Amino acid sequence: MNNVVPARRFGAMPWRRLPVPLLAIGMLLGGCGADEPDQAPRELTGSEVCPGGLLTADAVRALNLLTAGAAFKPPPRDVQDVSSAARALVQGFQANGESHVDAVCEARPVDSMNRHVVFVSFEIESEATRKYEHSESGQGYYWEYDLGRNALANARQARLYFDCVSTRLGGPEKSVPIAARASVGDMSSTTVDAAPREANLTIVHSAARAMAKELGCKDGGGLPERLVVKEKAAPTR
Repeated sequence: MNNVVPARRFGAMPWRRLPVPLLAIGMLLGGCGADEPDQAPRELTGSEVCPGGLLTADAVRALNLLTAGAAFKPPPRDVQDVSSAARALVQGFQANGESHVDAVCEARPVDSMNRHVVFVSFEIESEATRKYEHSESGQGYYWEYDLGRNALANARQARLYFDCVSTRLGGPEKSVPIAARASVGDMSSTTVDAAPREANLTIVHSAARAMAKELGCKDGGGLPERLVVKEKAAPTR
């Protein structure tokens, strides 16, 4: 006959209903290891949102003007810093004779109400495109400025064309024209106030200088260290 060992010899005790206070404490202690709720993404300042030294202090002030001094969301994963953007620009040019890099900066305010998103991109146009007479002209739709090869701006965007002689592109003797662009989402292009268009010009000048430095462009692409706004022509349309 098998002997049955009483449960109490192994320390087992009959189940008893716990007092409510003790039960509540147990539930609290048991919950300590539960997953914490996701934290809200860190908000970035104007000097942090465009990575890799893309924006100078003047350009950060211009960004804050365009976005009403907003705090910014962290950029999407596909946004590149200047170094990565330069590699992509070189690879595209070497493969196709032209190149375009969109995601270099995306400054998107946390509070989007009545605020604008600012983007920065770079492009090397094909030689065929550059043969057109107005490929770098404002064609009467932009203010034009004496900066680089040419610079165009209005309240919605600015484009800056500059020459880059670099061993990473066409070699030590060949000049390759690069276009830097800053654009502002949902901004009216008909605004005649100089402040937003010159803010765009400030951002694109800073971005172009950062790219020229990264690519090793001779003489910094011919771009001045500090922006001096010299208007050449106003829109005619």
